[in-house]
Amino acid sequence: MSEITKKELYQIALDTRNFEISLFWQRSNYFLALNTAIAVGFFVKASAVYQFGLGFFGLLTSILWVAINCGSKFWQSRWETRLKIAEDNLSKEINYFSTDWETLLADAQESIDFSNHNFLRKYFDRFVLAKPSVSFVMTLLSVLFVLFWIILIIISIQTPPVK
Repeated sequence: MSEITKKELYQIALDTRNFEISLFWQRSNYFLALNTAIAVGFFVKASAVYQFGLGFFGLLTSILWVAINCGSKFWQSRWETRLKIAEDNLSKEINYFSTDWETLLADAQESIDFSNHNFLRKYFDRFVLAKPSVSFVMTLLSVLFVLFWIILIIISIQTPPVK
């Protein structure tokens, strides 16, 4: 068996990182669809017995969603760190993952400046340069679903059953 080159190791790390990101979105989409379906059931069913059960199931799936998102982010971060190490070992010119914040910001700023946006797009561009984390935003959405289900469970417990 031949020895794996540094370039091949870098490609394996890059492919694995991209695979982890793809899995993150697939899992998040699954949990978002599942929570939406449970919420539809919660609001359509008039019986308090069903509402509590659906609310509890929605809460449980949302907690699992948060955990899955955090686990996915762990592996994405791990592979990005491996990519940084591989870049450092390959060449000093390759700095996609090993570059500093100033270079990242300058690259994004140059691309946005080239677009020469006006009015509303200029405000959007400023938000882009703040570099919001897409995985954090999706994890925040899953946390909001946890809070949503807690509130609905409390409301369903306090609301007398309709006869």
